[in-house]
Amino acid sequence: MPGEGLDAFVTKFQKAAACDPFGTLLIVPTSHLARWVVRRLGEGSVAIVGDTITTLQGFARKVFDDYAVSETLISGTESRLILTRLLAAGRYPLLDGPGTVEELATLFSVLIMRKVNYPAALGDLASEKSAEIAHLLDTYLRFLDGHGLVDESTLVARAVRLLADAGGGFRTVYVYGLFEPMPLERDLLLALRDGAEEFHYSMPYAPNPAVFSDDGEWLHPDTVISGGAADDRPSRLAGLFAHREPVDCGEFIRIAERRDRLDEVRAIAQEIHDLFVAGVRPDEIAVAFPDPDTAAPYVEEVFPDFGIPYVASVGRPLSASPLVQTLLSALTVPARGYRREDVVALTTSPYLLNVGGCEIDILSRDARITAGAAAWDERFTALARTLEEERARPDTPEAARARLIAKIAAVEATRDRVREVIADLSALEGTRTIREHLAAYRLLLDTWQAPAIPTEGDPELLEDEARDLRGFTETLAALDRLAPLLPDERMPLAEFSSLLALLLTGTRTGRRRQANAVRVVGIRKIAHLAVPYLFIGGLIEGAMPRLTTRLPFTTDAETRRLPTRSKEEILREERYHFVAALLAGRRRLYLSYPTADGAAPLVRSGFVDAVQGTFSPAVWGSEDFSASKVASARRAGALLACGEVPAGMPPGLTVREAIHRLNIENYHRKGGYNSPYDSMLDGDPAIAAALAEQFGEGAVFSPTALETYADCPFRFYLERVLGLAPLPEPDPDLTAQERGALVHRIAYRFYAAWKGDGNGPVTEACYPDALRRILDGGREEADRFGFESPAWVADKEHLLGSPAAGRGLLERFLRHEAENAASRFVPQAFEVSFGLPVVPGEVDPVSIPDAVAIPLGDGILRLRGRVDRVDVMPDGRFMITDYKTGTSHHKLKDIVAGRALQLPLYLRAVETLTGMEGVGGTYYTLRRGEVRNQPVFWDSGLKDCFACFPGSQRNSVEDVQDLVRITLSRVQDYLAGIRSGCFPPRSDAGPCPAYCGYKTICRFDALRLLAAAEGVMPDGTD
Repeated sequence: MPGEGLDAFVTKFQKAAACDPFGTLLIVPTSHLARWVVRRLGEGSVAIVGDTITTLQGFARKVFDDYAVSETLISGTESRLILTRLLAAGRYPLLDGPGTVEELATLFSVLIMRKVNYPAALGDLASEKSAEIAHLLDTYLRFLDGHGLVDESTLVARAVRLLADAGGGFRTVYVYGLFEPMPLERDLLLALRDGAEEFHYSMPYAPNPAVFSDDGEWLHPDTVISGGAADDRPSRLAGLFAHREPVDCGEFIRIAERRDRLDEVRAIAQEIHDLFVAGVRPDEIAVAFPDPDTAAPYVEEVFPDFGIPYVASVGRPLSASPLVQTLLSALTVPARGYRREDVVALTTSPYLLNVGGCEIDILSRDARITAGAAAWDERFTALARTLEEERARPDTPEAARARLIAKIAAVEATRDRVREVIADLSALEGTRTIREHLAAYRLLLDTWQAPAIPTEGDPELLEDEARDLRGFTETLAALDRLAPLLPDERMPLAEFSSLLALLLTGTRTGRRRQANAVRVVGIRKIAHLAVPYLFIGGLIEGAMPRLTTRLPFTTDAETRRLPTRSKEEILREERYHFVAALLAGRRRLYLSYPTADGAAPLVRSGFVDAVQGTFSPAVWGSEDFSASKVASARRAGALLACGEVPAGMPPGLTVREAIHRLNIENYHRKGGYNSPYDSMLDGDPAIAAALAEQFGEGAVFSPTALETYADCPFRFYLERVLGLAPLPEPDPDLTAQERGALVHRIAYRFYAAWKGDGNGPVTEACYPDALRRILDGGREEADRFGFESPAWVADKEHLLGSPAAGRGLLERFLRHEAENAASRFVPQAFEVSFGLPVVPGEVDPVSIPDAVAIPLGDGILRLRGRVDRVDVMPDGRFMITDYKTGTSHHKLKDIVAGRALQLPLYLRAVETLTGMEGVGGTYYTLRRGEVRNQPVFWDSGLKDCFACFPGSQRNSVEDVQDLVRITLSRVQDYLAGIRSGCFPPRSDAGPCPAYCGYKTICRFDALRLLAAAEGVMPDGTD
C-alpha cells in the first residue's frame, strides 16, 4: 500500500549506499518525497550522494547529463516557444486558435510517453486535422534532432538509448511507489533493471481493483514479496471504493462542510492553531489541496492572520510578480501601441526611477489620450494650448490665471517626460531576431537602471523581489540560449513580447525556506509521506476527481481509439491519489469542502461521499475563529459595545480609543444624521467661522450648487467645501458636457444672428433660410473639434444630418421651432448671463457681470448663472427655456419638493433683471431620437399659449409666483444648512445617481434611512 514499507526500503538503500554510494540508486514517485528522503538521510552519519535519490524523470535527466555528448536539454517552456515558431512558420489552419500551443504540447507529450503510432492508430477516424497534427509533430521532432535538442517528453526515450549504449551504470537499484508507469517509463525501468545487478521494485498495491490494477508482471520479477493483509486502519483505507461494509475509524477521520473557500481555509487555520496550543509542532502538520493554485491566495491571506508559519510546495508564476510585470511592461507598452493605461502603469511603477510621475494619470485624462505614440505629444500640446487660451481670456479671474499657469507648466513638463519615455521605448520597435530584441531590451533596462529595488524595508518582501529578479534574469538567459536555434527568425516586437511573457508564465518562483513550518502541498505530492496531522481541503467535483478524458484536438471517438487512458483508468488513478493521500495521515485526518465559490454553488466530491459511507467520520471545524487577528478585533469590539472590557487589545490601541471608534460606527452612524461623523459640523465654532467666510451673505451661488446640496449635502461638502473632484474618464470623443455646450453655442449663434437681422419666429416661409444658417453655424462649431474617430464622425452626422443618417438634430430642432411658432412666445434673449464675466459675442446684451440679488426673507441670495433662452409674449410676459442634451430631467414634483431649483430661480433672476413677469419654464430636449420643448410648469391662465407644446396638460399651476416662493423658501433652508455646517449624506432612500463620482468615499446607506424611518433606534451592537 502507499507509504507501507517506506522506512524499511530507505534503510536498505542507505545500507547499500554506504558500501557503494555512486552505484546505488533510489527512485521515488515525487520530488517532494525525494527531498524528504534526502533530509532524513542527511540527519544520519552516512554520506549520501544527493542525485542518487530522485524521481524517474530526474533519473532520466541524470542519465542525459552523464552520457549525452552533443545534445542540449530544453525546458517545457522552451519547447513551447519552438512550437510557437513552427506554427507561425508553417501552414496549419486547422490548429489555429487561443491556447493552441499549450494543448499541442499536452497532446504531443501523451503521444510520445504512451508510444502512440499517430495518426495510424486512428484508423478510419484519421482526418485533415490529424494529418496536420502528425505533420507538426514530425516537424517538431525533426527540429529537435536537427539542433541536438531534447525536451521533457523525448528525454525518457533518449535516456533509454543512452543507458543501453553505456551498458548500465548502477549496480543496485531501488524503485519505490510508482503508480502504473506509462509505456515509455516502463522502457526506462526495464533498461535500468537489465543493467543492474540488483533491482528492487516496491509498487503500491492492495486487493482493490477499483484503485489498483498494476501487478508488476511486466517487469518479469524473479521474486515477488506481497505486503501484509492485516485488517488494520491502512488496509481499510486502501479498501475505499471497494463497496465493503462500513467500519468505525473513531476520531481518526473528520469531515467539515464550509460556506465557501475562504471560510474553509479559515477553519483549517483555526484547527491548526488549536493543534499548536495542544503541543503539536508546525512541521507535524500538512495541508493538501487537489488544486493548490486556486487555494494559494486564500492561504496567503488567512495563514498570516492566524499566525501560522507555512511553506508552499510550489511558487507562483513569475509573471505574477509586480516587479516582473513592470519590467515586461517596457515591452508591452510599445507592442500594444502606447495605450494610456499601459503608459501610466509603467511610468508610475515604484520599480522605475525618473521615468514618470503621478501627474501623468490625471493630465492624460484631461488631454483625452487613449493610445498612440504621436497622440501623447499632440494631445498634451493641444491641452496646453487650450489652457493658454483660457488663461488669456479677459474674463478669466486672476486666481484662475495663476492656477492655469501652474497647470500649463505641469502639462508641458509631463509632455516632455513622456516624450523621452516614448523615444526610449521606440528603440524596441521593429522586426528583429530574438538576439537583437534581447540586446535592445537589455540596453533599455540598463539605461533606466531598472529595476530599482530598495535596500531597506520588509525583509520578506525584499527577499521575494530579489528572488523574482533572479528568476527574470534566468528567463532572459534561457531565451538567449534559444536564440541560436532560430538565428534568422525575425519577428515583430509584439511577438517577442508574447514569447517572453510565455516563458515568464511557465516559470515558477522559488519557494521561501522556513524551518518548522506547516507544509502546503498538492494532493498528488503527499503520497507515501507520514504526516501526523493531515488536512485535505477543496474536495469538490472537478478538482477531485479531475476527469479529463478527452485529449486536446481529438474527439471522444478518437480518444477512445487511441491507446491512451480511458475514463475508467483516469478515475482509478484519481482514486489512487486520494487513497494515497488518506494513507499519508497518521494520527488525524481532516477532510473538508466548500459549498460555494462566491455566488456560484459547488458540488462536493463523490470521494467525500465514499468516505462518509465507509468510515462514519466525525465532524470538525468551528465558527469561532479565535486565533484570527481580524476576528479577535471584532470580538473585542463586540465586548466593548456591550460594556465589557476584553482580555487583550490590539497593539497600540487603548480601550478608550476603541470605544470611541465603536461609538462612531454603532451609535453615531445609526438612525438619523446627527453627529460630526455624518458631516454634521455645526458644533465647531472654527468650522462655522470658515463656512461663514466662504458661504456668507456675500457669497455667490449657482442653481447647480444649490441643487447639489438639495440632493446630497455631503457631495456639496466634497465638491464645494473641500474642492475634491473625481478623476475624469479618458474619453477620446465628446463628453456629455461638451456635447451640451456645442448645442448651446450653435443655438445661441443662430438665434443671435437671426434676431439681429430683424427676423421673428421661424415659420414655414423663412424655414429654408433658417435651416441654411443653422447648418452653416453647426459645421463651423463642429469643425473646432479635432476628433477623427468613427464615433465623432457619427456624432457629426447625428448633429448635421447626411443622406445615410437622414435629418440631423439641428434640422429637427428647427422644424420643432416652426411647429411651435403659433404659441405667441417669440425667442427674445439667448445666453442671458449674470454673476459671470460678460464676453461680447458669447452672451446676450442684457447680461450683467454682477450676481442677481434675490430677496430671501431677511436675507439675500446672490445668484449667478446663464439662462439658455427667454421667449417673450407681445404683452411682455415670458418663459425661460433650458436646453437638455441628456436623458433625465426634473419634473414639476421635483420643484415642489425642493430638489429642482434651476427654472424657478432663473425665472426670478430674469424678472429682477428685466422687470417682466415670468409665466413658465421648459426643458428643451435635444438629443438623438428626441427633440421637443416640454413645459415643466406654466400659468394655467395661458392654456391657449401652451397648448401646442407636447405634454403640457399636466404641468399647469395656478400661481407661478407661489411656486417661485416655495423654491426660495427651500433655498433659504439650504443656505442655512450650508452656513451652519450641515453636510450629511442624502436623505432619499432611493439609489444614488449613476453620475456621482464620489461613491467610493460616501457613507450613504439606504437601509439606515429605512430603519430610521421605521423608528428603529441604535442599540450599540453591529
